[in-house]
Formats: sequence, C-alpha cells, structure tokens
Amino acid sequence: MRRRTIATTVLFVCATTALTACSGSGSGTAAKDSAAPQAPAAVSPAAAAPKGPDADLTGGQILTNSLKATRQATSLHLKADIADPKEGASKMDLSLDAKGDCTGTIAQGKDTIGIIKIGKTVYLRPQGAGKWTKTNTDSADGKDLASVCDLNNFLGGFQGEDTEAKKGATTKVDGRPAIVLTEKDGAESYTMDVATSGKPYLLKMVTVGGDSPGTLSFSHFGEPVHAVAPTRPSIAA
Repeated sequence: MRRRTIATTVLFVCATTALTACSGSGSGTAAKDSAAPQAPAAVSPAAAAPKGPDADLTGGQILTNSLKATRQATSLHLKADIADPKEGASKMDLSLDAKGDCTGTIAQGKDTIGIIKIGKTVYLRPQGAGKWTKTNTDSADGKDLASVCDLNNFLGGFQGEDTEAKKGATTKVDGRPAIVLTEKDGAESYTMDVATSGKPYLLKMVTVGGDSPGTLSFSHFGEPVHAVAPTRPSIAA
C-alpha cells in the first residue's frame, strides 16, 4: 500500500522547500505558526456494493485499474489540502501537464505563491506582491518550484496494486458518478472516489489519521493547461 506517496512526495517537497526559498519573507516561519486543519471525515462504505459497471470487480481491482488510468493522464487539475503538525497546512490549486507546464498556486501555512511554468521559464508571485518575477529552471528557486509541475513524477506515486480496498456506495464528485472505496493502513484510513463513467480516474482521496491527513481532488483530465506568461514580469537577479 503506497498511496501515501500521492499525498506527500510532490506536495511537501515543493511546499516546504520551494515556499521557504521563494516566499516574500523567505523565513519559512509562517508555516510553523499556522494551525493544521481538522482531518476530514471518512465516508462509510455501504453494506453491499451497488450494481454497475464495476459490479464484478473487487475493490482492489477497481482501485488498481483507477491508478493505472490516472498514471496515463496527460494533464489534470489538482486541489490538495494536507495537514501537518510540524510544517503547517499545505495546499495546492494547480493545473499541470506531461510537458511540465503548469499554472496555479502553492501554499504552506500563511505563505502562498502563484506559479506559471512554460517550458524552462518560471514565473513566481508571492501573495501580496504586485509583480511576477521571471526566472528559469536553471536557478535554485526556479528548479525547486518547477518540480511541482512534473506531472510524470507526480503520477509515478500512484501505486497500490497490493491494495485491499473495499467497495462502498456510489456517489458523485463534481457531478461525475463514482464508486467509493475504503481502506485502512495502520493509523491511516483512506476513502477514494473512482469514476464509473468514462475512464476510471481517481477523482478524490481523503486520508484520516496518521501524520498527514487531508484531501486530494483531481479533475480536468486530458484538458489543455492554459499557462500564459504574465505581462511585463520583473527579472530575477
């Protein structure tokens, strides 16, 4: 069971390293002072799995198929809200693709950075700043933050073929029909919503307990990422 890498590998490397390096203050202390959000509640599975396209599959098979389909996505939109008692709340609202382009925001504690990456060019704007700063992936700050835009690296964490996930009730995620899967791994409990129409993408995962409880949501699979350079950015020193 390795789904924890989905919640931590990319998110915390970028949030803790990049935000500390590139925030307006550069101190990285705001994250330590912020309160961690309350862990979301898990969805209870139904007594019996409903009929549908996955009726003949086990929960483990459904999740395995979902992780495989999600790993093959060429682009997606990610929203993440992860608690950490040491580093503070980490959040992402980011569209990214397999080319490495992205646009959105990364936040940790009270620090938020806007990011646009197009090819090797990276534009950054700390919250409250009037202008975007232009840098590139060869700089230390640009390299750290650009790693969050590596969709292939991020999707490499979507593993879990040994899962013992159990099927639950049907639900909808942003209007899209899905089946609820649940699994427990030590102190952590997982609730995962898998699409039942179209490709079986993982649409949402809620982690309760453990060191990093929180929610990850995925949408806009395969849609273009509109990363557009801001007008007249300043040049990084």
